Amino acid sequence: MTRSNVVPTGLNSLEYAQLLPKVLDAALAYLDALPEKPVVVPNNDPELHQVMGGPLSVGGSAPEAVLERLVRGGDLGTVPSSSSRYFGYVVGGALPVALAADWLATAWDQCGALYDLSPLISILEEICRGWLVNLFQLPRQTQIAFTPACTYANLTCLSAARHAVLARHGWDVESRGLDGAPQVTVLMSETIHASVPRSLRVLGLGNVRTLSTDASGRIDISQYEDELNRVPDGPLIVCGQVGEVNTGIVDPLRRLSALAHERGGWVHLDGAFGLWAAATDRRYGLLDGLELADSWATDAHKWLNVPYDCGMAFVADGDVQHDALKISPDYLHQENTEQRHAVGIGLHFSTRSRVIPVWAVLAQLGSDGVKEMIDRHCALARMLAALLAEEPYVEVLNEVSLNQVAVRFHRPDRDSDTHTMQVSAAFQQAGVAWASTSRWRGDAILRLSVINWATTEEDITQAATSLLDCHRHLIAS
Repeated sequence: MTRSNVVPTGLNSLEYAQLLPKVLDAALAYLDALPEKPVVVPNNDPELHQVMGGPLSVGGSAPEAVLERLVRGGDLGTVPSSSSRYFGYVVGGALPVALAADWLATAWDQCGALYDLSPLISILEEICRGWLVNLFQLPRQTQIAFTPACTYANLTCLSAARHAVLARHGWDVESRGLDGAPQVTVLMSETIHASVPRSLRVLGLGNVRTLSTDASGRIDISQYEDELNRVPDGPLIVCGQVGEVNTGIVDPLRRLSALAHERGGWVHLDGAFGLWAAATDRRYGLLDGLELADSWATDAHKWLNVPYDCGMAFVADGDVQHDALKISPDYLHQENTEQRHAVGIGLHFSTRSRVIPVWAVLAQLGSDGVKEMIDRHCALARMLAALLAEEPYVEVLNEVSLNQVAVRFHRPDRDSDTHTMQVSAAFQQAGVAWASTSRWRGDAILRLSVINWATTEEDITQAATSLLDCHRHLIAS
């Protein structure tokens, strides 16, 4: 059997020494060009297929040639989502220290499932658990699982919730499944992120009732109380949110938890980006009662500005989290309970060491630095909203309490949905800045999310000017 002459054998530092400087040069060139690069979604599909595709070669290619193709593909197809003027979806950037730490994480190639796979990762996760629980002022014993994204974090937390509420009614779901189990009732906000109902479906929890919200997207407490009174006695899970994805609004957390706990229920909060506001003084108003919930889910690749991907699942009762997700085949050595074994509190066996850039950012910024970044972004969002609201026929729809700005554009002679979509398309094509469209209460909107560490007041001014120019041009046409 012949072997391709491009397949490496044995560790050879020379291979790395030849390749990694090329990657460094390409990365620095990309980052150097980023501030001036048009903020658009590229549309080069034919060229991308030509450069990156074709039949899989029989003999392979030299690694230098592979990297050259990859860099060319990056030039053709990457979205400049790390730009300080990218306001699409809720996509953070990557702080320089986080990017550097992530490169080390890749070079070390550690699996964080067990202590004996990587004492470094095990200990860093425990250190970051303590730092984050303190930063968010959650119950001291709160456990954390590092996940690929907030979707996985929601699934992890709701697995713990399902275990807990069924156990309170005498049912061991891990050994008996759901067939014949007491029916679990789930109450959730009508505006909750789609990852929550998806997680509920995966867990087989289908008795879901949606809760009405007010004009801003907060759960209507009166309707919530009425719904609770209609729910039969039995297992109960209530799902709220810290930061609605369009408006950034936060549910009335204290009352939400108090009423659910009176019924023996579990409260889970999706806080994909909004949970980070708990690090600031804003928690004492917007996030009052946050610590009373039973579980919380968030992303670090949003407001903490670490590279993709990194979610976090917090569960106040770590024993419940372990009981819901524990796994103990003989080949996984978890005998020492003083050591952290992530495989027993999350959904993954193999897991990337995503905690390394989290630790690096927290170590660099400290609690004051995190607070400053969150507060600065909230102030920039308010600045953006104020600039837009000064213009005739421009309507800022939300109370800008965090970092989200939802805006709608009107004109006297045309349907507002059509005009909003036309303004948004023109803005996206102009390339000064970029934001994504959505719908709010059935109406088309443009949603701008201020969440990148590098965004400045000048970026906000440029974005607002470009957006209003598009609006004015279309009205005049």
